[in-house]
Amino acid sequence: MKKLLLFTILAISCAGWAQEKIEELEQFEIRSYAPQKSGVTDLVFEARIDNLTETLSKNLVLGKLVDVSYKIYWISPTQYKIEVQGLPKGFFEVKEDLISLIKGKLEFVLPERFSEKFKGYTLKAEAIPDGKLIHAIDATYTMAIPEADIVLDKTGQLKTVETRAPMSAVKTEFFHSPKSWSNNKLVLDKIILTSGQGQTKFTTINDIDYANVNGVGFPSKIAIKNIAEVTIPANGKEKEKKVKNETGTTIRFTKYEVNTGKAQRYINDGIKR
Repeated sequence: MKKLLLFTILAISCAGWAQEKIEELEQFEIRSYAPQKSGVTDLVFEARIDNLTETLSKNLVLGKLVDVSYKIYWISPTQYKIEVQGLPKGFFEVKEDLISLIKGKLEFVLPERFSEKFKGYTLKAEAIPDGKLIHAIDATYTMAIPEADIVLDKTGQLKTVETRAPMSAVKTEFFHSPKSWSNNKLVLDKIILTSGQGQTKFTTINDIDYANVNGVGFPSKIAIKNIAEVTIPANGKEKEKKVKNETGTTIRFTKYEVNTGKAQRYINDGIKR
């Protein structure tokens, strides 16, 4: 009975602790821009990856390709479907691979609530010279990422998130600014992810441009740069060297259709079939 009582007290204490700090993160969310806050509940749009059609034509036997692109249907709160356009019938594995290329970028179009990413974690905050550091710990030992450090500056803006797992550590830097159409809300302009493996440092930079669609801001272009920097240790007379390799691409978003009901009808028809 005593053990049960102690466990209950600890559980209540942890729940209260986490809820208090999530409220603090929500203050950042109140100041952050998302189309959903402007009443977007039904969205259809297209996306194109630069040179994708040429790359597929060169490396795969798919016949003549003209314009391989994506059409995305989304309804609130999180249901969506991605269609690959411009491929011949069949080729299901190719389509799945192509969908995986774009899926992770939908977060830039319709961002998830930031606090949801740390739901279920125990959170502890401490003051630092430049703002506040929030430690997120998985006390249940069930999360893919067991711990993370979140830094907000003195103005309450999100600056960095550093996640740590047994085989990886990733630092993510965030850059925001208000736009003419965002009602002074903070819009994500750039995100930089940095990780390391052995002697290699990996950096991915996402630069985001926006379009004003009937008063609602959506990404029009995401320029992605991938950098791999290998450090070759000194050996005898050879000094330490760094070898850098850069690749990149651009994703363009067009033909936004807001709250027309098309996504709802399309997704519902898909379910019925």
